[in-house]
Amino acid sequence: MDIRIATLRDLADVLAFYHQVSDAMIGTHDDCCWRRDGHPSPEFLESLVRDEGMIVAIEGDHIVAAVGVDHDLGHDYGALAWLADVSPDEVCVVHLLATLPQERGRGIAHKLLQACYDLARERGMRSVRLDATANNSQAIALYEGEGFQTVGTGYQFTGVGEDPNTKFYVMELLLV
Repeated sequence: MDIRIATLRDLADVLAFYHQVSDAMIGTHDDCCWRRDGHPSPEFLESLVRDEGMIVAIEGDHIVAAVGVDHDLGHDYGALAWLADVSPDEVCVVHLLATLPQERGRGIAHKLLQACYDLARERGMRSVRLDATANNSQAIALYEGEGFQTVGTGYQFTGVGEDPNTKFYVMELLLV
């Protein structure tokens, strides 16, 4: 398996990967409300790729997992009591960590997170932050196992399901 930063040549494959993952989670217990016609948007994915912030795991000639990183704290992250008092350019924000359903359980997500930490350290960052929908117990267990701590909760309008407001946990890991 090759884990590397995606390039613009990978963009079509990145888009196809997230469509496949989004479609597969609809109606499952860990549906985090990603939809082809919503989030993640093609524009957001392209910006992550252009800014060298999309890490992909490739097996053969297919993306089997991916994750995005940037400094965008989004939502109302700034109002939270973070573990680290650092400037935004010292924060790595993890977005869209996903593994194809048939590839789960192989430790690929862990390897992608390790690549995120390495990239963050190379870029002088001191903190890794992310959010996870409250129903995504597998992701939350992964993050807690990695040492992330929950610093707050929130709700985001997703417009999906019976309750269009989705609860999420905001988590942080300090890099040493």
